[in-house]
Amino acid sequence: MIDPVLFVAIDTSLSISVNMEKREQFSIKRMQYEEVSPTVIFACYEKKETLIRTYFFKEHLILFVEVTSYIQLFEEMFGKCITEMDVWATDMTPDILIPNFEKVIAEKGQGYTESPYFHIYGQRYWHDDAMIIGNKTALKELRDAIDNALQYGEARIGPLSRDGEGYNLFISCMPGETENNEDWKQIRLPYHDREMYEPDDDNEVDPFDYLKFYKSLLSR
Repeated sequence: MIDPVLFVAIDTSLSISVNMEKREQFSIKRMQYEEVSPTVIFACYEKKETLIRTYFFKEHLILFVEVTSYIQLFEEMFGKCITEMDVWATDMTPDILIPNFEKVIAEKGQGYTESPYFHIYGQRYWHDDAMIIGNKTALKELRDAIDNALQYGEARIGPLSRDGEGYNLFISCMPGETENNEDWKQIRLPYHDREMYEPDDDNEVDPFDYLKFYKSLLSR
């Protein structure tokens, strides 16, 4: 099975023209540059023997960047990451990739017709009830993200709380049978009432530590 590759979209419309200076500052080399169509530019960069592929859509000023441990440097160079425009790929052929990018731009590049509002009310302690509440836009995003997590292992959405504050919701599909999975035995429990449950930092693992593709994008 071919390992999937995650691309994130960066809005370059507000980026300042000092990318060359920052590339030198971060020791990032551009190894390849090609206009694959009149509106799309492919560029490949290298940082400490890691190759990072990018596709720039000139008409939309959107740069799709392959996620590596250096993704935050690319955000600093080019602009703000757009959460709702992630693209997964298992075939890196441009003829396959570019239509996938174009589809995401067409569907989500113009923004939401309705903002995605989404709340998660977790368990305070064992046997306590939990609840997810969201509008249709957010729940559709969640549905699509779950499909991606089932296929690729991880996904995220970027909804809003009622007060308009945005955040990232990450979704991880834990592999293997639960009973025989050591990760399930070690993962921190979800209860948030600290009078009832106190995490064991020595024996329990932060759930965010299990992220593979998105770990380098965490703002925590």
